Amino acid sequence: MRAIKNLFVLVIIVAMLVGVGAVALRVMRGKPSGVEEVKQGIVMASSVSSYVYAAKVGNKVILFDAGADPDGKAIDALLGWLHAGRGDITDVFLSHGHGDHTAGAAALRNVHIRLGAGDIALAEKKVPPEAFAGKAFTTVMGFPAVTAGDPLTGAGTIEVGDAPAAKDGKDAKDAKKVVKAFPIPGHTPGSYAFLYDGVLFVGDAMIFKQGRLDPAIKLFDAHPDENKAAIRQLQKQIENEEIDIICTGHGGCTPKGLGRNQLIDLVARL
Repeated sequence: MRAIKNLFVLVIIVAMLVGVGAVALRVMRGKPSGVEEVKQGIVMASSVSSYVYAAKVGNKVILFDAGADPDGKAIDALLGWLHAGRGDITDVFLSHGHGDHTAGAAALRNVHIRLGAGDIALAEKKVPPEAFAGKAFTTVMGFPAVTAGDPLTGAGTIEVGDAPAAKDGKDAKDAKKVVKAFPIPGHTPGSYAFLYDGVLFVGDAMIFKQGRLDPAIKLFDAHPDENKAAIRQLQKQIENEEIDIICTGHGGCTPKGLGRNQLIDLVARL
């Protein structure tokens, strides 16, 4: 009888600790880190270790991932740095459908939310994350459903921002900026990498830690072998592109100028 009582008390204690932890995480996600500059015109911030990236394109702003905070406070911090507001955001490029990367998009209106078609149901919470840790984290955080009105299929190029006025004999079309989208199904079926202005945004396909790139954290990755294959394929997809910096969903970015070399090193270790 005493053993049953002790077990009951233990269950209550564990439940209380989980509840306190959940509340703490939900509070922390609304307190983003300081804004850091990736390169001129591109900045980053994080909350509960999930990074959001913003780029100023003419008078407009585009985002790469939207972070874990449904209120979008990390997004607001980035916009403040860029002297912009939410109304200036035109596009949100989501690397995949997990809630710690999509939640902030729920706070935005009248923007193009672009996500791999294979992850639409995941972002809409019609299916749960496959990895157990991902399921648990999603339950604890209570991420909102996000609908992506611009699903991505295959590789593609998307024009972004507003082109500046014609200068030096060049018309506005020549000055238009683009984001190149590369499918990397592995971490999730609809995972994508995005290339803009020499910076490759890879979401959770990779993590940057201890000065190098590594594959996604196994605890949160239900398909590590498929993810490694996707990384190898990504290297081939971008072999003719300028890759200056690689930015990850957790851990931030590689040092300027070392992006491609760090990717080569990662592929050699897979």
